[in-house]
Amino acid sequence: MSLGALQSPCISITRRDSRLPLRPRGCQSAVAIGICVLLTFLLASSNLPGAAPANKDPLEALKPRSNSVSAGPTDSVELPDGRARTSLFGLVGEGFKFVYVFDRSGSMGGSGRQALQLVKQELRASLQTLDTVHQFQLIFYNDRPVIFNPSGMPGRLAFATEENKRRALQFIDSITPDGGTEHEEALKLAIRLRPDVIFFLTDGDDPQLNPQQIERLSRMAAGITIHTIEFGSGPRPAGGSFLAALAAENGGKYVYVDITAPRSARRAEP
Repeated sequence: MSLGALQSPCISITRRDSRLPLRPRGCQSAVAIGICVLLTFLLASSNLPGAAPANKDPLEALKPRSNSVSAGPTDSVELPDGRARTSLFGLVGEGFKFVYVFDRSGSMGGSGRQALQLVKQELRASLQTLDTVHQFQLIFYNDRPVIFNPSGMPGRLAFATEENKRRALQFIDSITPDGGTEHEEALKLAIRLRPDVIFFLTDGDDPQLNPQQIERLSRMAAGITIHTIEFGSGPRPAGGSFLAALAAENGGKYVYVDITAPRSARRAEP
């Protein structure tokens, strides 16, 4: 309706019954003016800045809003095909099945027992990114491996349910640094579980894996991604590392973490 039409209303009244009194002409004009003012106000309001469009759903304000946020380091990240993306000391793994293999020998209690505490902290965060369709396993080792066993049937992957995560945290808290180091048996145990990704962390203490052992493990892995993390005190040592070689042979990446650096300055070095 045009504004001109509103400003000049035309009201026609036909008297059909002579017994019904007509309203005074002044009342009719007052009613018409009132209608014009109201319609003019409504039309003007619809053009004000910030006014809702005329075709906007009037129930829009009542619809629930999304509370989703972009994923951070400890947020659950699920890829379109259902795989999880999780990380440990900056190394990212993708898949449905993950095994964490961590050195718990006596040397991992160094620097005021800081090394193993850092491992536990990162592991807790990594587990929280897994959903119930994903599976995981925890292996801590010194002279021999100790495996997480929530079902009472050893040698199996556990689904990342809230209950299994809770039990995993209890298992992690029970681990203390002690004993010597035997890398190969722990890695063989992890490979037999046939995960998509293995995160392998150690301070690289002797005995180190030799080239023959690395070759043997790589043949067993046959497509499993193995990421490796080396803990150390001070800058990264010069020369090669058996951990870097193991990662390179199995499609993974290697990082070095100086556990003596202040927390604000600590970072993984490739």
